[in-house]
Amino acid sequence: MPVITMLSPKGGVGKTTTALILATEIAAQGSSVVMIDADPNFPLARWAKKDGKPDNIEVIPEIDEDEIIGTIDAARKRADFVVVDLEGKASARATSALLMSNLALIPIQGSELDAVEAARAFKVVRNAGTARQRPLPFAAVLTRAPASLRLWTRDLKAVVANLQEAGIPMIPTALAERGAFRGLFSIGGTLAEMTNADVGSLDSARINAAAFRDDVLALLEEGAVV
Repeated sequence: MPVITMLSPKGGVGKTTTALILATEIAAQGSSVVMIDADPNFPLARWAKKDGKPDNIEVIPEIDEDEIIGTIDAARKRADFVVVDLEGKASARATSALLMSNLALIPIQGSELDAVEAARAFKVVRNAGTARQRPLPFAAVLTRAPASLRLWTRDLKAVVANLQEAGIPMIPTALAERGAFRGLFSIGGTLAEMTNADVGSLDSARINAAAFRDDVLALLEEGAVV
């Protein structure tokens, strides 16, 4: 089954939030999902301990980097999808996870610093593809973006243009800066279970998350699953 890995050498870009949104939205369609939490802070494992975790989502805290290949292999044999949230720095664990992946997603925010750091992640992904002797599909994910294109800053537009000029694939749907997305970690559960009393602009967040999920699944269907 497909293994989707999130990585970014820069902290604070929304990597774990992106992983959780994707996993919960896939699970909302009825598919089983294993999330492998390979971030040393184990934010997904903490989320899983709160009320509201769907029964078709399993979260595994990955502590031993020497075991991640076996962990991913076992997970993809029992679940429809595997989502891996890697630590930020380059490591043997990150390389091993990428070798087992069908798609790598690199979250990025709209600043020149984020773009420079993301370039390191793209290089790691390409090297993993070389090591396994077949390309590893990847795409950038724009996160914490203004909800309206009219509010995009000059820096943000420049980053997107530079990525496009460099031939870096991008997920068409940007994940907006939403209180509902942050609320997944403070409240627990999924967007489907939140109420308007919990967070604002909930319907917009749900639409945004579902569109992002559909874009990722479409990318897989285009040939990322090998």
